[in-house]
Amino acid sequence: MSIVTAKQDIPARLRAMLAAYKARQLDEAEKLGAAILAEAPGEPDTLALLAQIYVDTGRKADAEKLLLTARDHRPDTHLTWTNLGRFYQMGGRWGDAEALYEQAVITLPDIPLLHMTLGQLQQRAGKFAAAEASFRRVIELRPGHGEAYSYLGMVLLRQEKIGDAITALQEATRLDPEKAAGFGNLGNAYQKLGDLDAAAAAYDKAVALNPKDPLAYVSLGLVQLKRGHAREAAEIFERTLAQMGPERRAAAWLPFARAQEMELVPGGYRSELGRLIRRVTLNAPEGYASKADLNAALAAALTAHPTLQWEPLGKSTRKGGQTGLLLDSPAEPFISFEKMLRKGIDAFFDGIRREAKHPFFGQVPDKYLIDLWGTVLEEDGHQDSHIHVGGWMSGVYYVALPGSMGHGEEEQDGWIEFGAPPADFKTNFTPLTLSYEPRAGDAFFFPSYVFHRTKPFRGSQPRISLAFDIKPASWRK
Repeated sequence: MSIVTAKQDIPARLRAMLAAYKARQLDEAEKLGAAILAEAPGEPDTLALLAQIYVDTGRKADAEKLLLTARDHRPDTHLTWTNLGRFYQMGGRWGDAEALYEQAVITLPDIPLLHMTLGQLQQRAGKFAAAEASFRRVIELRPGHGEAYSYLGMVLLRQEKIGDAITALQEATRLDPEKAAGFGNLGNAYQKLGDLDAAAAAYDKAVALNPKDPLAYVSLGLVQLKRGHAREAAEIFERTLAQMGPERRAAAWLPFARAQEMELVPGGYRSELGRLIRRVTLNAPEGYASKADLNAALAAALTAHPTLQWEPLGKSTRKGGQTGLLLDSPAEPFISFEKMLRKGIDAFFDGIRREAKHPFFGQVPDKYLIDLWGTVLEEDGHQDSHIHVGGWMSGVYYVALPGSMGHGEEEQDGWIEFGAPPADFKTNFTPLTLSYEPRAGDAFFFPSYVFHRTKPFRGSQPRISLAFDIKPASWRK
């Protein structure tokens, strides 16, 4: 965690406290801070630095109290809000951070940084219309804010406002012509519009500005694949994986690019796909007599969850609803589910045999974050083929399944299928896929770069599941 402290008019004792902290004399720095606060309980810089000391020494609850005190004493300065916001974000407390910044922009409505951060948090939570309003407020306060235009373009694109997105992103690149991200996002918008030549030109510019960034490079590969240049696309994906590490989209699209080039799926693809997918049976967590009891609680919580949206924009869910991120503001039964899930994930990681340079088996996470959301599908509900760009490993846990689900290889209604490219990708080869029958209480783990979809089903009972992304914070040695 990095907390900003003011550097002007710092009293001598605060300078001494800061010097002791920089010298890692934490006990001495803490004593000096306590002495200052005894005379000036609301001194914000001292509170912020003392909170940093508490974070460094593992006393996060005490650090939060100090940052709250600083905010309450000086709500008129944005630093007291951003220090507390950073604390929440570093701790993965995204819901608390978003709520904090919602309050901050009411208290200090003319600070662009506060609106910018709120917009980023709203974007992360999938609240694209709210994020759009936040970024527009930043631009209103600072018309030349190129980064705000870039973020605005991204959330407009997620709302299918393609023309408006292109206009915003063109302005972003005009204001910040040396920033690769703006051109990469502009390429995404042109690609969404179907103008592949313009998209390729934008990605070329992004790659020229930042040749070490795999995002624009892989996007260029995708455009070349759609333009019919399969071999060039495959070479881009291969170079990305060899030189830049396990980029998700490169790993996902490489076999399809080679298949498009050869008009045949590469040998060994299906067997490789099979070993990447693991069915896992999880054990009931403490506090629940059985998984059936847990699943009943999960089903009730998901169907009534306030963030459940029908066919949310930018998602693959069709004829169904999807929640926001459930661990941003954790509550039961999702807290218990997370504990159960982590035990299963850790056991799976313990069993991985590393394979040098493999995009999934090449490394094993040590510490990691979990993004968790729910899906409720009704009759004919399904999810289109997709990957999870934001994850390293993904998965699905089945909460409740309709009795009309298919059983056996001939009846696959409602099953999960791996290996098919998106429907809008026109193949000149026959895809090879693997399908699995869901079972309530079971989970599937798989690399986030594996394309997967669910098949439609018949029946009046809903198909309820939890999906998750694993985001590594560190790797095992």
